Amino acid sequence: MAQCDNDNSKLFGRVVILEIADGCADAVPSEEEFMLLAAGTSKTFDFNPNSTNSSADDTKGYVENIVTSADLTLKFEGEVRVNDKADQYGVYKYIKAFAAEVAAGRQPSYWVRMIFGEIKIQGYFVTTALSNDGGTDDIVTISTEFKVADGSTVSVTDVDDDVAVSSVTVTPTTANIAVGATRQLTATVAPTDATNKAVTWSSSDVTKATVSSTGLVTAVAAGTANISATSVEGAKVGTSAITVTAS
Repeated sequence: MAQCDNDNSKLFGRVVILEIADGCADAVPSEEEFMLLAAGTSKTFDFNPNSTNSSADDTKGYVENIVTSADLTLKFEGEVRVNDKADQYGVYKYIKAFAAEVAAGRQPSYWVRMIFGEIKIQGYFVTTALSNDGGTDDIVTISTEFKVADGSTVSVTDVDDDVAVSSVTVTPTTANIAVGATRQLTATVAPTDATNKAVTWSSSDVTKATVSSTGLVTAVAAGTANISATSVEGAKVGTSAITVTAS
């Protein structure tokens, strides 16, 4: 099958985006740690403002209302297939994590962010609803709800335009490694403000040299292999030519 560039937003929906990340309230996760929960079909947010009022006739007969607090709630519905996509958080992981936290006597809490048009709502939330609804073994729907777990983490900001990856460079570009030795390679993604700087590593010949998910090359047998770093966004590739020498 041809390996073509594609746009996952066509699957998930350009507007129905809700991402979650593991972590605690005291530290905001990195960009790479936020992942789509599932293929979304609908999402809503409700600030649920609580208010008090006064019937005092001091404004031409109108009752005045004052917001005292807001019970911010995020709701999400999505489709669940037999296999989660690799670039999703995954519904199955989400369900297991929820059950494990409850069993351990902890609150099932996550960093959650919802894109709504030109704004992003983000904060540390606790799961307050989780269920599935009908469907078949291959496709069922999931419904979940989040409420604020730490009010100090909540923010509503503008959505930054994504900055596309233009190139990937691997250093060093060439290296000689003796059999059994290792060498750390580094991938540099351009431009420096690219939105997604994640890369995946691969070797053209694993019988000569292998590479870990962090770019650590291990020499296996005498010969040559090209080690590649491919950007997750845009599939840009940088390579390093490795020569493995006999020890």
